[in-house]
Amino acid sequence: MPGSRTAPRATGSGADPEAGPKVLHLYDAADVGRTLVKYGRMDGYPWRQFNRTPPADTDTPASAAGRARRLLAGLSWQTGRAAGILKADLLHVHSGSRVGVVRSRPYKPFVLHFHGTDIRTQYYEAARRPAIQWGADHAAAVLYSTPDLAEHAQAAHPGARYLPNPVDMEELPDWVPAGRPRVVFASRWDGSKGGQAQLELARTLLAAVVPGTEVMGLDWGTEAGRAAALGVQLAPKMAKPDYLRWLAGAHAVVGQSAGILAMSELQAVAIGVPVVMQLGAGYYPGPSPVLQADTVDGLIAHVLTALADPPAVSTALDGRGWITTNHSPHQAVRQLAGVYREVMAGR
Repeated sequence: MPGSRTAPRATGSGADPEAGPKVLHLYDAADVGRTLVKYGRMDGYPWRQFNRTPPADTDTPASAAGRARRLLAGLSWQTGRAAGILKADLLHVHSGSRVGVVRSRPYKPFVLHFHGTDIRTQYYEAARRPAIQWGADHAAAVLYSTPDLAEHAQAAHPGARYLPNPVDMEELPDWVPAGRPRVVFASRWDGSKGGQAQLELARTLLAAVVPGTEVMGLDWGTEAGRAAALGVQLAPKMAKPDYLRWLAGAHAVVGQSAGILAMSELQAVAIGVPVVMQLGAGYYPGPSPVLQADTVDGLIAHVLTALADPPAVSTALDGRGWITTNHSPHQAVRQLAGVYREVMAGR
């Protein structure tokens, strides 16, 4: 695969020292941790993931058997997490909201990885900021996943570094547009995704497309009801494979109005669907993998262009090639392995 690394693999009871430290990824966001571990292990690195959530904190079961099951579930979760931490040389914590996991004994050095709302929003909330700042202050390295987070992550930790989200091309379906013209809004409907601007774009788009065109979005987010009231057909939240197939059935995808390529937009670009959105200035290297404009009218014109000849627009954008160059999992693994080596060398 492009950018792959041939590395000695672990044999017998111990890992090859050239493979680097044993790293445990704790939790996840948008499957970034899972993808990094999957491709890291392909490249010979001894990385693992613990992504089990703790048992739900519901009312105490009435029966003795129910209480016993809940106790056992909690003990199993705690034991599994502790065992993984004890075996690791280094921890990689996904999300600033999860730093509590590294505040207990035994102490292990950790990398803190910001993914969005944790550092963009929660960091500025009085009740949450102290814990997130503690994580940034005590982390051996701090990473952030989208370019808009730079100012926030570097405010918490001046040395924070950008690790582009890796796109797992192996899990993406083929692009097979639906029988009727279909435009899909890929993100949830709320302020963090540019909710008000998305609603205005949806309203204008519904008036501009030819009759019979499906304008669809997810039934997700605080503004989803308003989108439905405009006439957007809302699909229920779905499992990831179903969501990817849904994206792959679009003739065009409208990206979020926040100006970044989050995982949904990256996946649509990689599938080959023409993506229409405004990108933040200087966020991404050219040539642009999307049809971008700064106005609603310009974005609508791009959607109509994509609907007129989706294959031609897709070929011209070469989204898959851009993703391979800029968001390859092997590329992310190489960068991350370098961070890990640097952290361990500095101990």
